[in-house]
Amino acid sequence: MNLYFPSLSANRTSTPVEDDRAVYLRTLERLTMLASYSPNLFASPLGPLHHQGEQYLLPRHVFFGENSAEEAWRIGIYSGFSGLDARLGLGALRALERLVLEPRLGESLNLVFHSFVNPSGLTDGTVATRAGHRLLEQNWATSPAAELQLLERDARTMQYNGVILLRSDPSATELRGLLRGFSPDEPFLHGEPSQGASKIGYLPFKFPVQWEQHPEGYLAKTGPLTLADDLRLRPFEVTLLVPASASVEWASHAVSHTLRVFLNNFRTAVSTGLNI
Repeated sequence: MNLYFPSLSANRTSTPVEDDRAVYLRTLERLTMLASYSPNLFASPLGPLHHQGEQYLLPRHVFFGENSAEEAWRIGIYSGFSGLDARLGLGALRALERLVLEPRLGESLNLVFHSFVNPSGLTDGTVATRAGHRLLEQNWATSPAAELQLLERDARTMQYNGVILLRSDPSATELRGLLRGFSPDEPFLHGEPSQGASKIGYLPFKFPVQWEQHPEGYLAKTGPLTLADDLRLRPFEVTLLVPASASVEWASHAVSHTLRVFLNNFRTAVSTGLNI
């Protein structure tokens, strides 16, 4: 029995979902085991929560980069809002695994990976939770969803400086990045070299991303920024939209690579004086 997903419904609907889920679960187990040996990684699940007699935990892994401290940038990363798509959670875990193997890539960052926030949806193969909540449509400050109530308490405790949301988009044909808190013109979003940058410098995005301002502006109606008025500092938000039609391997590698490059370039930009 998996620590996070106690049972898996036999009522599955498609082979690709089964494949996504199986690879994600193996990677999750590997990362949780790795946390027992790494000084930079801690497995700290949220919960439990209960659905129809079954108990679930929300996977949560905390990564401390080299030279991180209490005042380091704290960034929350969220994926797995729909139980039909494990590709993005897999990509998040692959990015985390690379950071654990090379902690300097996350230097001076405290990162919290919530790789699947809808565990009952993953078990049942449904977009919504078993209680019928579509998590992407919820206001985190007022949601009745037990999953988001756990994430709300975590966000208030952690006081994140920024959040990254990973979402599947059926209309997207390439990676798109929706921004709240800084401009799409920031050099670090394009992998441009920076004079006087830190020892790693800016890295190139091998999977091109179309960066743009969030169409709804900064005042969010859904998602973690609905909590912004109650936090000490208003966090930035990045939503990475991944084509729903992309294969498991393409999507997971695109997410993994883009996360690692964004985090490295963001850290470098901050160290060289970017005012975010």
